[in-house]
Amino acid sequence: MDQRVKELRKQLKEICVETDTRLAGIQLLIKYYRKEYRWSEEKAIEYAIGLFHNGTIRQIKLLNSKGEEL
Repeated sequence: MDQRVKELRKQLKEICVETDTRLAGIQLLIKYYRKEYRWSEEKAIEYAIGLFHNGTIRQIKLLNSKGEEL
């Protein structure tokens, strides 16, 4: 496995722990990007990490299952 991908996986796990985000959910998102957009694993993980940095994941976590703000 590529060293860059290993580093990105580690970084993603750390971010998930820091933000109390389920890694399994983020891994499903990465799987979706790889399948639907045919992105490399590296690009998909980088994009997912970017979603944490730009606040998208935080905003998603503020919604309940009905799409209402918590």
